[in-house]
Amino acid sequence: MRKTLTNNAVMAGIGLHKGRPSVVTFMPAAGPTGIRFFKPDLTGPIQASLENIATTVRGTNLSDGARIIYTVEHVLSACAGLGIDDMDIALEGEEPPAADGSALPFAKALASAGLREKPEQERSLLILEKTVGYSFEEVYYRASPSPSPRFKMTYAHPHPLIGVQTFETTLTPKNYLKEVAPARTFGFKSEIAGLKAAGLALGGSLENAVVIDEDAFLSSEGALRFPNEFARHKLLDLIGDLALTGMALEKVSVEAAYTAHKTNVIFAKLLMNNNH
Repeated sequence: MRKTLTNNAVMAGIGLHKGRPSVVTFMPAAGPTGIRFFKPDLTGPIQASLENIATTVRGTNLSDGARIIYTVEHVLSACAGLGIDDMDIALEGEEPPAADGSALPFAKALASAGLREKPEQERSLLILEKTVGYSFEEVYYRASPSPSPRFKMTYAHPHPLIGVQTFETTLTPKNYLKEVAPARTFGFKSEIAGLKAAGLALGGSLENAVVIDEDAFLSSEGALRFPNEFARHKLLDLIGDLALTGMALEKVSVEAAYTAHKTNVIFAKLLMNNNH
């Protein structure tokens, strides 16, 4: 059955890329309406869907053609990880709060609001009849029919502190909360000036990201949360981007490597084209 919230939940903070104040209110949704964003200056909602993707530069951004909502992937990942199908999100600001750079604060807020099934509304499942793959240079995706939602992510980088990281899990709410949601966004110290010059990462700090220096991982916590935290965060992002299909991934096994938001979206569209 489809799931929504039992009560409202509110979070406030600073947006990661625009660096301005943000408040989000997560609200139950009565109908099978999916995840929708509402803004005070918009007459109608912006649906979290593949059709409404505006850009995918260092984040997944949605638009109704007039306004853009930035960096929705962590919120959507938390929804998918907990199995939330329908929810209305009132957003004051340009993007959800960065929180600690992971999806865990969102997932905790949603879980604390309580989840309830809607017995009259069935979930929309992504059903594949055969293996579906996408590759481009080193980028690699493959999805296959599966009795349970299995995910395997590989992240690799020539940086001497990173090398090859892999992570594999069965996607359940419990596993998501423990193994995926805590993984934080990350970036290289050498990129920061260029990102800020492009109007990105303006709210970034060691409180909401892991910064990779030449010889150390920098964060407010002083260490990584997992040895393979970057692979886990890449999976966190992929789960959020695949949520834009509006389909539950209960019957799919996914393997991916060298992912980015742009290629996540390409893969999501490919899955929809092969959905039965």
